[in-house]
Amino acid sequence: MGRNGDTAREPDPGSAISAFVDALDVEDLIMRFDVDFDVPMQQSRAIGMLRLAEAYEPGPQEDTRRTARRVGAHWCEIVRADVAYELLTGLRLIEASRPDAEYLHGQWERGELHTPDVFSRYVIARWFDGVGRIQYRLGSFTTARLSFETAVTVAETSNLWWVLPDLRSNHARARYEEQNQTARAGDGGTDAASFISSLEELRDAIARSGASHGVDTEGEPSPESPREHREFLRGYSNALHNLAVALGQSGDNRRSLEVTARSLAISEGLRDEYRIAQSITNQAIRDKGKSVEHFARLRDTRWHRGRLIARQNLAISTGGAEGLKELGRLLDELDQDVPGAGRRTGMDVDFHAYTVQGYRKVARTLPEEERPDDLLRRQLRMAKSVRAAIALPLYKRAYARHVRPAYLQAIADRVCSGDGSRENVEKVLSLVEESSGRELLDLLASSQPQPLGPPSRSLALAEPPRPAHDGEKRRGAPQPVTGQEEEALRELLAERERAYEDRFMHHPLTSATHDEDIAHRLAQYTLNHQGSCVIRYFRFAAPDGVKGTRGEAVPDSLGMVVCREGQLTILPPVPYELVAGLARQVSSDLSDDSDPTPSEQTCRRVWDLLVAPAWEAVCRGGAPTHLTLIPTDDIFAIPLHVALAPDDGRPLAARVPLSQSVSVAAFVTHGRHLLKRQLVEANDDLAALLVTDTDATGGEMVGTGWPAEHIAVAGRVPEGLSGPVRLLPGDWDGIAELTACKPEFFVYAGHGRYVDTSEGYGPLLRLGDSDWVTQFDLALRLSLPRNKLAILGACLAGQGMRSEGGDVLGFMRSLIISGAGAVGVPLWEVLDSAMVATVRSLLRQSREAVGASGTGVFDVVEALHRHYRQVAGDYDDAAARIKRLPLALYL
Repeated sequence: MGRNGDTAREPDPGSAISAFVDALDVEDLIMRFDVDFDVPMQQSRAIGMLRLAEAYEPGPQEDTRRTARRVGAHWCEIVRADVAYELLTGLRLIEASRPDAEYLHGQWERGELHTPDVFSRYVIARWFDGVGRIQYRLGSFTTARLSFETAVTVAETSNLWWVLPDLRSNHARARYEEQNQTARAGDGGTDAASFISSLEELRDAIARSGASHGVDTEGEPSPESPREHREFLRGYSNALHNLAVALGQSGDNRRSLEVTARSLAISEGLRDEYRIAQSITNQAIRDKGKSVEHFARLRDTRWHRGRLIARQNLAISTGGAEGLKELGRLLDELDQDVPGAGRRTGMDVDFHAYTVQGYRKVARTLPEEERPDDLLRRQLRMAKSVRAAIALPLYKRAYARHVRPAYLQAIADRVCSGDGSRENVEKVLSLVEESSGRELLDLLASSQPQPLGPPSRSLALAEPPRPAHDGEKRRGAPQPVTGQEEEALRELLAERERAYEDRFMHHPLTSATHDEDIAHRLAQYTLNHQGSCVIRYFRFAAPDGVKGTRGEAVPDSLGMVVCREGQLTILPPVPYELVAGLARQVSSDLSDDSDPTPSEQTCRRVWDLLVAPAWEAVCRGGAPTHLTLIPTDDIFAIPLHVALAPDDGRPLAARVPLSQSVSVAAFVTHGRHLLKRQLVEANDDLAALLVTDTDATGGEMVGTGWPAEHIAVAGRVPEGLSGPVRLLPGDWDGIAELTACKPEFFVYAGHGRYVDTSEGYGPLLRLGDSDWVTQFDLALRLSLPRNKLAILGACLAGQGMRSEGGDVLGFMRSLIISGAGAVGVPLWEVLDSAMVATVRSLLRQSREAVGASGTGVFDVVEALHRHYRQVAGDYDDAAARIKRLPLALYL
């Protein structure tokens, strides 16, 4: 009531907000986002207004401007996610807006956008630039470079001159990191001088462009300058910053600081909070005498990550108990980062790891009695954070650089400091499984990505002549191809790898949980499967001592845990250099053109080093009815199944029923031990991809007892296979049709090649005369959801299974992702006759297991053992036996 009793009308906040929203020009806001909202770090304010204006609301793509507004709104959020280092959020925003962005880009490519439509062109260029920024942060530099390239092309052809400095600068940086990544992988030096020269040329070109458009690149900019001029100058500042960083990395701190001073002056004139913080960071790194002063200034900026960097470095500089306490608080904050789409920890592993390193560095300066005892725990917390959000390129890099070393040290602590109790052995095994990161493989398998179509590019190479090895036909690589052809294969592998990483980067895994009770589950498995035994090989090392701050270093070592009848036994370690030397000897044997087979001497060395130490524990209570070996690192390339004891000429797989597996988690927790005995039925389908010739005959498909109407063959049909066999082309279309029939049994027969690459991604399978199948193709383009047995009958198909992160690579990972059951792979250039006999025996025994009722139980481990035992009886010579045991069987 008013003072005189009159009713006073209260202001209506809703009406005011509605009027504001109605008056809001969404397109103008998006065009101004870079300089009026990103510059002062007020991105959330703009995003809130866009939400009020319903800019994200779905609608028909044919409404181009509305679609462009949606894409532009998402770009604003992608920028905010990039600045905040919320990369998982960024990926989700990219996927949410990708269909609209690609629709607009397609219209632009076809020339269907209206000529005056600057807004849509601006949004397309900026969206691809935003995508590139997230991809760059995730370490996928090639993919980022391609995104930046698209952004530059759109802006150039659309005359978006004020946007180009920023886009070109980002593109140049990604191209440099891409080249550096390749150079580092090949043990080559980085070409910093060339990069600096190209950035200087870019700086000069931007200055000339600015002059032609009336932009003053020499004076002091102002927030009152025209929008296009400010956006241009912000991009120019970015180019200067990249140049300053490159100069600093090359060791030229003086010039780096000079360029940073100019970049900082522009950013301060624009009041660009983010760029100011970046320049101050470079000053702090390059100007050692004033680094504390610069970091103190950085601590007061609005950029959250910059403030963390400042706190970290100031604490390290302070040192002593006070500095250690601050670093501890910072690590506690990182540990409390809540899992979810917006989290930073796990996706910003370098910062977390550097903080742990600082904690260690400061701790070492303290008197021994004052040093903390929680360093190992803090290292493990950092390592475990990686599991919270996984995008493949970042995950691989983080595991190799930071995570695996932390686990190796923690395992060394448990091995060397443990009391030998069952509890301690269980903890060792739990850390071993967690360190391998193999849950990633299981998660990838369970994610069940939709199979992709054929790759965009194929590669056909002329077939060179094959060497005649000791008069017998081998499924071997042809004589070495020319350097040019070898490089073409490497490029093909790189392309297919990028497609694979992109597939899983855009569909990241949001957790990779570890089963803390994995050791107990393994014990229960051996208790409930009478006569079963498992050997888990693992690696450990502690170059800084087991506590990281004191104590003697623990050398790189191989450990073994044996589990039999529920009992866990940890064995004395073996110097890892002996294992690496054995792997080199195996490689040398396989490189012998006259007989590319593991030698008898090498196979006896395999027994002495990797089997004999465990044999007493393995045979406790009698010979095992099923022995499972779980390798690590170099052991994946060592043919364990043909290990020879000094007093026995039979290879290991002929002595006991033997299988291998990629991890205890995969074998026990995720049920791959259930692949040993499987239900088989009369209507099981057998699918084969055959790339056959006189050396790889595909004869394993003949004489199996398999009903012809349940056989599908893509490629050349081998002689002797007749009846109503389904015939398919030996190409990508044929693979798609094979996948569509969901075969219970799958066979590849043909030739393989191994190309050395930095990641060991070298195995390839020939696909007809027109292309190659890489491990990435199997993961992306082959689906085997009901498969019981898959066999890759090509030489070297089992190689390339290890990585610096300890994860499983090669065809093994890809087949598991595709849904394959038990997997048989060769590790050398096998005899065609041995492969034919072995695979034919397995297929025939699977049919013999089918009873009158049309069903039966097929034990693939026993079936392979029976065949190998028969081979051992047919040949007296150990070398001949080795040659005729071509497959390693993985469950």
